[in-house]
Amino acid sequence: MDWPHRGIYIFFDESTDPEIDPVSEWHITRIGTVGVSKGSSSSLWQRLRTHRGTTSGNYADGGNCRGSVFRLHIGNAIIEDEGLEDKYPHWGVPHRQLPDNISTSEIRAQEHPLELRVSERIRNLPFLVIDIPGKPHADCDRARLEKNLIALVSHARRTNPHLKKDDWLGHHSPRAEINKTGLWNLDHVNSFYTDSIISEVTPYIESTSPISETDSEGQ
Repeated sequence: MDWPHRGIYIFFDESTDPEIDPVSEWHITRIGTVGVSKGSSSSLWQRLRTHRGTTSGNYADGGNCRGSVFRLHIGNAIIEDEGLEDKYPHWGVPHRQLPDNISTSEIRAQEHPLELRVSERIRNLPFLVIDIPGKPHADCDRARLEKNLIALVSHARRTNPHLKKDDWLGHHSPRAEINKTGLWNLDHVNSFYTDSIISEVTPYIESTSPISETDSEGQ
């Protein structure tokens, strides 16, 4: 598929159908980007693939909560909601901080059932991408627009609680930022946004071409 090399992605909750629902009913649940650190070579598709998880191998249809903070947050909410702390005591703990008697293969096997559930949830979420090219650095348009979009949605949700979905899994998250904003985001949720954010992002939206299927190899 012909993905933009870099840009911003916007996930919605599973009840959103962008093809038939009016825009006023679309419910954003995560905003993210890629290529905002100097020297980064990551592409938009690589970031989305990390969130999606694996499709083959020993841990097919699972993923890596240590490589995707999106997966980490969803897993934490499931653990909190169902009281699974004893079953997954090391969820998201960096490998270097794991007890010496637990190997990487052991922790992957132990957490695979939860990784499967996280993958199933993420793969059912509709999302859109905005093509925002440019060299990676902290002040690039992608970084600035992502920060402002997150801050805009967060502010709206915190000041108008009725905008959040009552049955959203994130309400079980142990992180107050996620619960209060209805977003699987932590960074920028308490930031200020510029009043011009919509007019600034609109040209990028208008110039983004629909993703076309060109070659499925490696997807």
